Amino acid sequence: MGKRKWMLYLKRCKHVFLFFYLSSTMLFSAGLGEKKFDVETGMVRFEISGGGHFTDDINISIKGEGLLRFRDWGVEALVEENYEERTVGAVKNINKIHIYEKFEKKQRFDVDFETEKILERPMPKGNFKEYYLKDMEKKGQETIAGYTCDIWEGKGVRKCLYKGIPLLVENYLLGFYYQKKAVDVKLNITASPDKCTLPDFPVEKFAFFKTSIKTKSIKPPKEFSQVILSVSKEMYKHLEENQLTEDDLNEHQKRILIDKLGQNIFEAQKKFLPKLLESMKTARACLQQAETTDEANVCIAEVIALKKRISGDADNEIDSWDEENSTKVLDSFDDNIVLLESKMKCIRASKTISDLSVCVK
Repeated sequence: MGKRKWMLYLKRCKHVFLFFYLSSTMLFSAGLGEKKFDVETGMVRFEISGGGHFTDDINISIKGEGLLRFRDWGVEALVEENYEERTVGAVKNINKIHIYEKFEKKQRFDVDFETEKILERPMPKGNFKEYYLKDMEKKGQETIAGYTCDIWEGKGVRKCLYKGIPLLVENYLLGFYYQKKAVDVKLNITASPDKCTLPDFPVEKFAFFKTSIKTKSIKPPKEFSQVILSVSKEMYKHLEENQLTEDDLNEHQKRILIDKLGQNIFEAQKKFLPKLLESMKTARACLQQAETTDEANVCIAEVIALKKRISGDADNEIDSWDEENSTKVLDSFDDNIVLLESKMKCIRASKTISDLSVCVK
């Protein structure tokens, strides 16, 4: 496969990226008015994990938990996930994911905790089971959380269903993976409507399925699990069209795909690092004028908050502002400012997470 042909594929991939995201994120997006599970009520707790290696010195790990509650054979359901995507090594980044989705017969409600709004979307018609297992083949059985479920496998996807209830969902590509695996299953329980209430946020109607995929209202997926799925689907589509297999990809082509997997992290760092540099410079100027420990800590508060929010690093507050300690703190700021400033030309020119790794390591 020539380089020019591969680059044309990647350009096309960018335009269909949103389409696959929109279709892949909907666990209950088809046939909500129909019975989805062969169990009337239930609750499933999941362990969420995953990870992979972008470069020799940049890794990502995923850890958290999820919950599925349903009644009326799955026509009404609540999905909640809380997990953390943590990038470590030459690049440090934390993405905290909180998914809260409620499904009813005709509507789906997606809670956005950042904007404190709820999007109400109409549900499409269709057969849920056909949609959920599209292009997948049954590959045997496995026991998960005490239940024997049917394994279904597709390209980059693996699921295990018990009476239609997902007990395992895995997405994987080029050594990266995301797994949601049941650890506790309770079926035929007394359903409590108050357990499926939505936060007291304003509701906005959103004509999801009548909206062009080019609309500015739709954003690419921020969850790494959906990034894996999106890139994977388009890659396999391209390989099939050209009668190729994954083994036919050379190292350069794999690197392009891996960089695409890390694009969200790369973009977050491109915004964070210049902001951190400016914050450090402001703090340094403030510290020069500080006369007390309290004043010094006010000076560095923004730097501490910024680093904690994006990377999880939390520098300690200054214990004392005597002559000796103030000199050490100022020298440390000077050294770090010079070091980061020396890397900024490279950081600004970087186009991928691989480029950024070279800049900051």
